Amino acid sequence: MTRLSSPIENIKNHYTVVVIGSGYGGGIAASRLARAGQQVCVLERGKEFQPGEYPNEPKEAVKEMQVDLLSGKHIGSPTGLYDFHINKDINVFVGCGLGGTSLVNANVSLKAEPRVFADTRWPKGLRDDVDTLLAEGYRRAEEMLKPTPYPQNFPHIHKLQALEKSAKYLNEKFYRPPINVTFKDGVNHVGVEQKACNLCGDCVSGCNHKAKNTVLMNYLPDAKNHGAEIYTQVSVRYLERQENRWLVHYQLMNTGQDKFNAPTMFISADMVILAAGTLGSTEILLRSQAKGLSVSDQLGHYFTGNGDVLAFGYNTEQVINGVGFGDRLPNEQEPVGPCITGIVDMRQQPVLDNGMVIEEGSIPGALAPILPSSFAAAGKILGEDTDQGIGDRLQEKLREGESLTHGAYTGAVRNTQTYLVMTHDDAAGRMYLENDRLSIEWEGVGKQPIFQRVNDRLEEATRPLGGTQIPNPIWSNVFGHDLISVHPLGGCILAEDAEHGVVNHKGQVFSSQQGADVYENLYVADGSVIPRTLGVNPLLTISAVAERCCALIAKDRGWTINYDLSSAPAPTNATPTAKVGIQFTEKMRGFFSTKVKDDYQKAAQQGQKDASPLEFTVTVIADDIDLLLNDPQHPGKIIGTVTAPVISSDPLTVTKGDFNLFIEAEDQPQTRKMCYGMYMTAENGQSYYFEGFKQIHDDPGFDVWADTTTLYVTVYAGDSNKNPVIGKGILKIQPVDFIKQMTTLKVINAKTRWEQLQAIDRFSRFFAGTLTKIYV
Repeated sequence: MTRLSSPIENIKNHYTVVVIGSGYGGGIAASRLARAGQQVCVLERGKEFQPGEYPNEPKEAVKEMQVDLLSGKHIGSPTGLYDFHINKDINVFVGCGLGGTSLVNANVSLKAEPRVFADTRWPKGLRDDVDTLLAEGYRRAEEMLKPTPYPQNFPHIHKLQALEKSAKYLNEKFYRPPINVTFKDGVNHVGVEQKACNLCGDCVSGCNHKAKNTVLMNYLPDAKNHGAEIYTQVSVRYLERQENRWLVHYQLMNTGQDKFNAPTMFISADMVILAAGTLGSTEILLRSQAKGLSVSDQLGHYFTGNGDVLAFGYNTEQVINGVGFGDRLPNEQEPVGPCITGIVDMRQQPVLDNGMVIEEGSIPGALAPILPSSFAAAGKILGEDTDQGIGDRLQEKLREGESLTHGAYTGAVRNTQTYLVMTHDDAAGRMYLENDRLSIEWEGVGKQPIFQRVNDRLEEATRPLGGTQIPNPIWSNVFGHDLISVHPLGGCILAEDAEHGVVNHKGQVFSSQQGADVYENLYVADGSVIPRTLGVNPLLTISAVAERCCALIAKDRGWTINYDLSSAPAPTNATPTAKVGIQFTEKMRGFFSTKVKDDYQKAAQQGQKDASPLEFTVTVIADDIDLLLNDPQHPGKIIGTVTAPVISSDPLTVTKGDFNLFIEAEDQPQTRKMCYGMYMTAENGQSYYFEGFKQIHDDPGFDVWADTTTLYVTVYAGDSNKNPVIGKGILKIQPVDFIKQMTTLKVINAKTRWEQLQAIDRFSRFFAGTLTKIYV
């Protein structure tokens, strides 16, 4: 399977533009600025999922869940696809992966109504552009995302029919909204093959059928086609301004470097575009502020959940069929349909903030096993039955029993409607860092009157279906009427000046607590800049604002963005399918001297005398285990950090490193060497070359441990070993670090557990066999 992301060991030291995040804002920035001819690098915290790799059964889904708890504890992998943030007043769900939340949202592309943009919380520069640049942004986003309503000639959808029935009872406007879903097979406008929707209903757990128009299907491959480099499992921690460039400090995920408390790595950029989402961009700027970056004190303020409400019409008298296929065979199932196919649009109220929309949804099939018991319990504790009578009660009990006995595709759960509502809250939440964890506070948000009005309308919507209305379980007296949002906005809002927001109307970050001065080359382009609720699904407005931001970036610099999609799409310049490889992380410590340059032992002794330590934490990545074991000259790659105060007061970043396993030593029989060659970059831009070797040779006594854990080091000025020597030293692996190192050894790119075991076995046999030949 081909990939958009490149191996992390290929990352360069410097780029013209670094885009942090890969959702709507990040994908748009990468595509447009790559089309403007700029050197673009995209950094994404999550993994790359391609269609066919998303979880579709419970065990797989649980593996991809991560939960950030109020206590500060984190459960699950930090690169898990389903990213839950638990807070006191409002909880948030977002996606974590290449493509951001577009991977797990419900695809609805609707414009915010004009009255939203008349609000003076938007800066005048943007309000003046509503009919020009912003309208153009909407158009360009639609051109790339290709939203279209659920086709009239496609199969009948029960949940859509039920929502229309609710709309008629409410006497409100109903229609099929445009959704980012493909309904015909073919190669799309950026050269990506897509398939017609198979109506499985699993949109929000990840589309395995190539039908969902996520950013992974359009903007990101378009960026790749135009030269952008994309790297995943890279968690950006903070930004640092240094003269005329930005340092982007990051940690590598899933390498084990965190087990050694390794310092952050960095790359530099002329321009940085933060697009890590409402929570991610705010967190990065808050941490940057704590590290000394001057920004507005409004950072983190004006958070909103976009008035999101999740609820259910449980155990209705009407078939809904709202649970996705999961791992069930598509051709044996009745169509569920895309997650959202209909809308009850109640936005046109005399008072803007009283408006709302109700959309139906589908529940991922991966959750099917837990639904019958969960709904039965919630219905009993929280439910409000909308119809009465002994006969009705008996039918409800029979349907409930059927679901509990035969599963979620029968009985009460089969007849359960899922509601997603968007309305308007007061956008008064605040995000802040506490013990380096992003927290959200918003006291009493769930008790705002609008949410009771929403609950009342949902009870009315359920009545014609003859079901039990279940509110969001945490919106109750027991939980203090807490909320959950899937559309977080705000925190880095657009404003006229730093007293009122974090970025100007172009998205440039204010550079102080007052006034309108900005960092010319630091932008935010995602949902965090939205200064108020939108009252409807926000993806299209976020995209339009990001499109406008990119147009202004290009205009201000005289760049030309080539928007032409009319020519034949360039074939996606995807990364070839990776081969099975092996990876481990190693930490070595010792002493280094710049005073002694011709003797390793004396240099190490002098370094110890002068209290001049040197240590590194590096990850060795062999991307092809066959070549690593069969061709000693084929190097693995090294990436990581070196700490050497005598060279640089800050840790140096290692890129483009080479590792050779068991090279035969010239003129030394029965001797092998493990060789390390690493390019090191200091924060001031100075470069160095690190050269080291472990000598594997049988001397008297038991020396296999010492030989395999002792590294003889030389550091050169500049970028090669042809430059002057700076110093020498000796590093060793401590036993405690060796134990940690063993836990980081893993097979990469294996498709099955059997492939993993085979690779580990081959590597272990080769390593032990080589040592046996030398020492035994």
